[in-house]
Amino acid sequence: MFRSFDRPEDRPLTLTWLYTQFIASYLVLIPLLAYFESHALLPVIMIIIIANGVGDGLAEPVGIKFGKRKYTTYALFTREKYVRSYAGSACVFITTFIAILAFHSYFSTVQFIAAVLTVPVLITLAEAFSPHTWDSPLIYAVGGASLIGILHFL
Repeated sequence: MFRSFDRPEDRPLTLTWLYTQFIASYLVLIPLLAYFESHALLPVIMIIIIANGVGDGLAEPVGIKFGKRKYTTYALFTREKYVRSYAGSACVFITTFIAILAFHSYFSTVQFIAAVLTVPVLITLAEAFSPHTWDSPLIYAVGGASLIGILHFL
């Protein structure tokens, strides 16, 4: 199982990045779960979970297969640059857009329009600029904060 995500370019930091990303992800997700539950909006958190799990999960294989245009990002604890593709990042955008459509009933019309116009862009930017292997906590934080802003203030 470890071999399925142990990329040669990540060695020797594979486990460090894995554990720190998991810890940071839960430190972000648990307060978001508490917030959405306390406001009777718990299903809305699935938008960011789908964006991360499906969108970011598909980003690498899609980027490898179709990603002609690429950009670089750094990782934690190193100055080495890592490559991402615009096609992979587009997966995050499209998946987030579809997830918002799927949970449209939790938004008013104004909230829905604001969510469709901003959340996919913000989550895609979070994925694009996050350190290598640290996409999840930033996707959760940016997605959660933007949804809270939309649902609370609009």
